[in-house]
Amino acid sequence: CTLDTKCELWKDGFQKGAEFGYNKANEWHYVKDGDLPKENQLVMVYRVNPLGANIAITNWYDSYKDTKVIAWKEIVLPKESE
Repeated sequence: CTLDTKCELWKDGFQKGAEFGYNKANEWHYVKDGDLPKENQLVMVYRVNPLGANIAITNWYDSYKDTKVIAWKEIVLPKESE
C-alpha cells in the first residue's frame, strides 16, 4: 500500500470479512425459532439423546422438526469432495 489510509481500509475490510466467515461457520440455528434447513441438506444436529451422543451429522428431513433436535448447523463441503 502506498498510502496509510489505503492500507488501513484494506486491513479493516479483510478483518471484517474474516470475522463474518468465522461467525457464519459457527452459527447455530434453533428449531424452536422455526429456523429449519432445506430438506435433505447436510447438517450437524445437536439433539437430546439418552445415550449421551448429542451431536450427529446427517441429511435433514422435515420429520426431524418433531424429534429431539434442538439446533442445527450447516455443513459446507470443500469443492474437491463434491
